Amino acid sequence: MSTSDAGSARFSVWTLVWLLLAVGGSLAWLLVLQAGDHSRAWRSLLVNFLYFSSLSGGLVVWPALVRSCNGTWHLTLERCAFAAIGFALPSLAALVLLWVGSADWAPWYGVRLHQGAWLDNNLLFGRDLGATLLFWLVAFWYLRRRGTPAGRVLAPVLLLVYCLVFSLIGFDLVMALDPEWVTNLAGGYFFMSGLYIAITGWALLATREPEATPDQLQDLGKLIVAFSMMTTYLMFAHLLPFWYENLPHEVRFLVPRMNYRPWQGVSFFLVGLVYFGPLVLLLTISAKRSRAALGWISLTLLVGLWIERWWLVAPTFDAGLRLGVSELSLAAGFLGMLGLGMQQYSRRAAQQPGEPQ
Repeated sequence: MSTSDAGSARFSVWTLVWLLLAVGGSLAWLLVLQAGDHSRAWRSLLVNFLYFSSLSGGLVVWPALVRSCNGTWHLTLERCAFAAIGFALPSLAALVLLWVGSADWAPWYGVRLHQGAWLDNNLLFGRDLGATLLFWLVAFWYLRRRGTPAGRVLAPVLLLVYCLVFSLIGFDLVMALDPEWVTNLAGGYFFMSGLYIAITGWALLATREPEATPDQLQDLGKLIVAFSMMTTYLMFAHLLPFWYENLPHEVRFLVPRMNYRPWQGVSFFLVGLVYFGPLVLLLTISAKRSRAALGWISLTLLVGLWIERWWLVAPTFDAGLRLGVSELSLAAGFLGMLGLGMQQYSRRAAQQPGEPQ
């Protein structure tokens, strides 16, 4: 079998895998929606939208971020990160579905709150959908212009748009889940932790790229450690003022996550794996330069970061710890959609004669 035939066979196998995950996961979620707890099923869609949109959007932004800092070490790994733009349409579709089903899960739906028009259901989803669409349009524009003088201008613009859009999503679709919870840090934490998710995803993808050098893997490992520390700092900045001053509106976030026994265990698990885990797991140079070690650590962290997104949403509504088909079916479905989108981008990019550097 020739190299091209082997590559085609590999594409076909992975296409089947991603398709089965996308279709099977989505159908399983629809069955749960029809037969079970509607509000829980819709919140499962929210959790997976928050996670996979952060992952895909951050993957597209990371090469632009490095270029904005005049970095060149990443150029041979850009394509695998840019492929995440294939999730743009599923991301927008998920937000539309959340809007359509908002009567079953959104706590602000049909309720007059002290935030007034800001939490009007149509205004909230309208601005979030428009902002998300703007982000993906700027991302597409950047991909077409990168490597040109216009691309050098667009790189920091894309980064700024990402920060603003995902901060807005953090305020609207995480903080507003408890309309009485108020914190100025919700947006910053959400977009920064999104970059943490994305750099971990990029590291995992890089371990699968034959051209990735040990130096590049080490750089990605260092960035995982750096952004885990930044994410940890922002979460600590949430916790310390809440606890120290016992602020009534802010402390609402802590109560279910630290006082309800099932969620206590999840909170300590996240502290050990997601927040401080990279400091230990990627402490050595060899762990960062090894494909196998970096790959398995990145995969483990990505699972932990999915749990972190679930942890941001579920305890607000449920004192019990319920993780099952409702949540995991859509995780599989979105993973399949992301895989299909990235594969199609990679296939089209491979057919192009050349790309700007």
